[in-house]
Amino acid sequence: MGYVGVLLVAILVSFVIVRIGAFALHLTGMEPGVATFQALSAFSGTGFTTRESERVVAHRSRRRIISILIILGNAGLVTIVATLVASFTQVSGYSWFFIRLAMIVVGIFLLYQVIIRSTLAGSLLERLRRPLMKRIMVEAPPFEEILHIGGRWSVNLAMIRADSKHVGRSLAEVSAATDIEVLGIDKVSGFVSRPGGDEKIEIGDRLLIYGTAESMRDLFMDSANRG
Repeated sequence: MGYVGVLLVAILVSFVIVRIGAFALHLTGMEPGVATFQALSAFSGTGFTTRESERVVAHRSRRRIISILIILGNAGLVTIVATLVASFTQVSGYSWFFIRLAMIVVGIFLLYQVIIRSTLAGSLLERLRRPLMKRIMVEAPPFEEILHIGGRWSVNLAMIRADSKHVGRSLAEVSAATDIEVLGIDKVSGFVSRPGGDEKIEIGDRLLIYGTAESMRDLFMDSANRG
């Protein structure tokens, strides 16, 4: 029975790693569902080729997160397979076989619900938001296109780093002479949908912006070149 416990602990650690990895990818600007999928793909070594995978490769912080998940995933899967095999090598009789199998299945289900799906785990992860964001911001590109609308227009995600010239300015000041519209701001305190012009920009903000590529470069490339 000891091997069953070791197996469940290994699965618990794996779920925790995947959840933290998905959270870190989400902080870089990836959608929650896409971030979870990419974290699971990297940890399991599946390696799906999608448009989101291209977004991972083009982003330094995401590449580092995925690399860590791949390394830990290889070690974790070896441990899980080894303990899974060992869990059934000394089983005598079909009854004990199915009892252990049921324990493992139920254990995996409960761990999945608690670690991956529960709001409690999400609340605990929020405590990691600030330290993770500090690390991610250092390597984040000034802005990233996440949806091409047509022609020159697209929806972009702009990361406000410590060296940004827009820190402390209002949205009205930033958008006064440019072809942009700020659709929302993801702040540490929460997401602000359709913010007003008097909303102040802070370090760590992520601005969801509709505009042209030229406007985005004019607004954010100067601070990136200084970094």
